[in-house]
Amino acid sequence: MDNLNYYRSICPSELAQLPVVNLYKELISGKRKALPSGTWEKDENVIIIVRYALEVNLGLKKEQIPKINRAVIREQKLWGALNRFKSVRKLIQFVYPGRYNEFDFSRVPINYWNNIQNIRNRLEWHLRREGIRIAEIPRKVNYDLLVEWGFSNPLKQHGHSPYRFMNALYPGRFKETDFKKIPQGYATNREFLKEQFMDMLRQEKIRFEDVPKKVTRQMLMKHRFSAALKHYRNSPLEFIQYLFPNQFSLDDFRTKPNGYWKDIDNVKREIMDLINREKVAEQDVPRFMTKQRLVEEGLTGLLHEYHGSPIEIIEAVFPGKYDVTEFQRVPNQHWHSPQNRAQALRTFCAKRGIGREELPRLNRAYFRKHFPRFISMVDRHYDSKFYRWIMESYPEYTFSPEEFRLLVGVDGQLCDSKEELEIHNFLIRAVVDGKVEREGCRFVNHEYDEVYIPDWVIEQNDRKWIVEYFGLYGSTRYKWYTEKADRKMQFYHSLADYTLIAIMPGDFRENGFRRIATLLISNGIQLHVHSSYCH
Repeated sequence: MDNLNYYRSICPSELAQLPVVNLYKELISGKRKALPSGTWEKDENVIIIVRYALEVNLGLKKEQIPKINRAVIREQKLWGALNRFKSVRKLIQFVYPGRYNEFDFSRVPINYWNNIQNIRNRLEWHLRREGIRIAEIPRKVNYDLLVEWGFSNPLKQHGHSPYRFMNALYPGRFKETDFKKIPQGYATNREFLKEQFMDMLRQEKIRFEDVPKKVTRQMLMKHRFSAALKHYRNSPLEFIQYLFPNQFSLDDFRTKPNGYWKDIDNVKREIMDLINREKVAEQDVPRFMTKQRLVEEGLTGLLHEYHGSPIEIIEAVFPGKYDVTEFQRVPNQHWHSPQNRAQALRTFCAKRGIGREELPRLNRAYFRKHFPRFISMVDRHYDSKFYRWIMESYPEYTFSPEEFRLLVGVDGQLCDSKEELEIHNFLIRAVVDGKVEREGCRFVNHEYDEVYIPDWVIEQNDRKWIVEYFGLYGSTRYKWYTEKADRKMQFYHSLADYTLIAIMPGDFRENGFRRIATLLISNGIQLHVHSSYCH
């Protein structure tokens, strides 16, 4: 045991000098396929390798270590250790005995939630940490916070109701109406809702006859009627008429005439009134103007007019003042529009003073440092090619391939790397009486919401082939590359009008054009016979 504690206590730099770590490094780098037989049976090896993987290779902090999951195990090739201990929890507790308690892990032990005392202990541990007294639970502990604290499982056992959950822990301590969210079933109970509604009027000092003019969606949400409103299309008018049938006419409510939101002056007036009323600072407008906020203010008609997009509304009221990066999120399908993608880049660059000469330098490394949210959009819609996004967004400029460090084939088509250039020039010279087009078409994989742009499409004798060079397949340079490549291949194979020819790194780097020629010919493409293919 003393020997094991030695390996548990030595500093990470000393770990890296141990012989078994060298074997593990070879495994991670791909130089070996597996560790020697029996490696994981030795306790000291488990401690050394797991500590090296988590503390050195991943650089995890103490509090991050118990949060690892099976994806990390797979990535760090620690399956042998996991197979021995059967669970991530047991593995971590073996390597770091006594360091972590049950609250530090993402998952609790099996049958943990079957013990009510376990649940109460864990809840009260969170309460102490947050400085919340048990009597304050209804006001300060809501459903979302309980989920954040890891109580999804027991909440599910109590119908996702915080009240029922707390009543099981502390029987008779609280009433249903003590909680911010009303219990299930109360949202459709007219008598209960009327009682709550009248209580709201008393608190807000609103006369009953003024209800149509003074009760807003925001007020109803404030007084916990959000669940009830959902049953009436989030319409205060429909909700109030349900509670008090025949008491108010449509003319009593603040409804907007047809075409009201088509007048930009009306839009500007309503938005400015809201901003001034809430005293929103100029720089905070994008974060303040959310869809939920507009719904609460009874401006659903305005949202409908602008496709449910707060971004479009703000752009209409303050043209060019804010860019999409300043908003909390973009609406669904927002990036599907080329105009939206172009406007996002143009506004981003204008605000930062990025001119024509600097545009070609905006690559993955730049956005990873300055605005990572753009990267997934370019991966999805431009197949990770930032120069395509830039050229599409600035049609008034003429860029040369050299500015983006692109390479030009013998026929004038552009290539992204020297390897692609060599393959492209080979295809141009080798394919008999066929058309070889680079990145000339787009396919949408709706299952994964991804756009694919094939490296080459070859047409010959009324047949079509997709030729794709997966130059980073199996590489650790981009973790997502191999998974996306697999999805691409599966998708391309499903296309009835095309035959896929996949060129892997070894096909070219180890065998030159000989292997590529064999792939093309075996799939039915006619080539000029030339001895250089075999060299």
